[in-house]
This record gives sequence, structure tokens and C-alpha cells, in this order.
Amino acid sequence: MTRTASEHRAAVAGWAATAPKTDSAIFGRETKTEKPRHRDLSELAALLAMRNRPIGAAEGEGVPEEPAPTISTNFRLVADNDNAPPEEGFGVDRTLEITPTMDEIEREMRKSPERGSYVDDNGVSRKTVVRIGRLRFSDGTQTERGYKLDADKVVEANIRMPVGGMLGGKEKSPRDRGTEDDVSRTNAHYRWMVQGRLAGRPKSKAPPTREERLSVNRAAAADMLARAYANTPTLPEITRCPDGFPYGPTNLGQLFTGGRKGKKGESGSQAWQDIFTEKENRDTFNRALEAMADKHVFALTEALSARSLAQLGEARGYKGRHAIDAGRRLLVAANDNYLDAMEAARHAAER
Repeated sequence: MTRTASEHRAAVAGWAATAPKTDSAIFGRETKTEKPRHRDLSELAALLAMRNRPIGAAEGEGVPEEPAPTISTNFRLVADNDNAPPEEGFGVDRTLEITPTMDEIEREMRKSPERGSYVDDNGVSRKTVVRIGRLRFSDGTQTERGYKLDADKVVEANIRMPVGGMLGGKEKSPRDRGTEDDVSRTNAHYRWMVQGRLAGRPKSKAPPTREERLSVNRAAAADMLARAYANTPTLPEITRCPDGFPYGPTNLGQLFTGGRKGKKGESGSQAWQDIFTEKENRDTFNRALEAMADKHVFALTEALSARSLAQLGEARGYKGRHAIDAGRRLLVAANDNYLDAMEAARHAAER
């Protein structure tokens, strides 16, 4: 068969219009496998559930304990990312608290004043009041930390207090005007909540030196306690002290970490909804494990640290290829048992 070049190009173009795009489709070559190896085992719900089990679940089943995460909660508010300045007249009034207060000043003014001396601008020594009770006043030589303008910039500086100026005065704006004081982190709040009082100052006693300290393990301490009970025919009377707080720290809020607020708006306490949900998930998971066969629970536990299916099969006496098949069958059976047990545990929790 002979044809010209133009006829050949036309024939090739006509064939290419309907020809398959790949050579494998042209020659009909089939792939060797339809799915990756162990693909069915990658979707086992039991293994994923055991790996992501609730905190505190499966204790005593040979699973290594994991450290509990830091208590936290979900941040429920989304801050408005609006940096525009507030409109005129729509600002929020803030309270201004000055220390000492007028009541404190009037109470201290009933006491006798103490006088000192200072030298005025003309070099004449004069008398001035430097203390009235707990109120202190300047004689012209004291300084306090403050702010001043330096080249159109606000910088900190030691500012000399004028003669007669009150020392130690402070002012702060703790809240919006019209709102109540936040007493949730004060010592009075914790004393009211616990119904206890602060302990007195302990008797001063020199701390023990390093040579006097005795370091024993738990077993030795239990043995010493048992021998002490055996050698004491009449035990001393036990005095139960009323509920209260230790002598330190001064800020009682440091003893209640759940009520403290962290950085970036994070709260130290966990929402009760999260605590309830975590407890329900842990109880449901434990009920499912109790309903499973022991061999299946042990298989899931070993699978968390096993390197291959062969290792699971070899632990049960199989060798070579038979060990891989045995490990696969064991995991599939454990997965089916877990699904049935979890379904029953969820129905029991809903009742």
C-alpha cells in the first residue's frame, strides 16, 4: 500500500482523534494489584480509638500512662478586630481610685503631727510637717518615680516632690463607672468561699541541715510506720484543726490555680461541659473494654507498640508468612468485637 505524505498525515490525524491517551490502554496491560498492602487494616476503628482513647481510660490493661494535659478551656468569645478610635461622646467612663482615701486621711489627721525642717529658696531654715500617723509628707529632698516630656517623648524620671507634698499617693482605674468591684481573686473572697481563716505566724525554727535530712523510699517509709504503730501501745489523741489557709503565700489566689487567668485571655479553669464530656467518653470507653474479650483487649494493647503484623503473630507462636496472617486475623477480630462492645456501651449510656 502506497500513499503520499499528505495522505499519511491525514490518516494519523484521524487515528489520533479517537486513540486512547495512554499506552497501557492501547496494549491492554492490567495492574498487578488493585489496592495497597494492608489497606483494609488502615481503617480499623478499634486501633484508632485505642490510640486516641480518653485520658485515664484503659488503665491497668498494660497501656503506658500518658501525662495529663494542661487544664484549659475553649475561648468562647471572638474579639472584635476594630482598631478605629471611638467616636466622640461614646467613650466609657472609668472610676478613679486614689490611695489613701479621704476616710483614711481624716482618720490619720486625728493623730499628732511630726515636724521637720527644710531650707527655702532664700536660704532660711523653716519648719514643716513630715508625718501625721501613717501619712508622710515631703521636706523637699524626696523623689518619686514619674513621667516627664523629654524631646516630645514621655520618659520615666525621678521627680522631686515639693515641700509639703504627700508621699506614697497612688491612683488607679480598676473598672468601668457603674460596675461592681471584681472580688473573685481577693483574699476576702477565698476566705468566704472556704469558710476558713489565715494561720498565724509559725514559730521560728532553724531549717534542718543537709546532714540531718533522712531520705527513704516508699517501702522503707511504710515499714518504719508499721514498726512505729507496733511499738506504740496507746496512740496519741488526734486533734482535727478547723478548715483554714496556711500562713503563706500572702496572696491566697496562688493556692487556687483554677481561678487564675493566664496570658492572652486564657482561663485557668476548665469549662464544666468539657469536664462532663471527657468523663462520659472515658466511662463509655471503659465499659466497652470490659465487654470485650481479654484476648482482644490484649491484642489492641500490643498493637500500639508492635512494629508489624508479624510481631503480633510471632507472640502467639506463628512463624513467617503465617505470623502475618495470624496478626491480621487477630486485629480484624478485635476490631469487630470492639465495634459491637462500643455500640452496646453507647446504648447503655443513653438510658
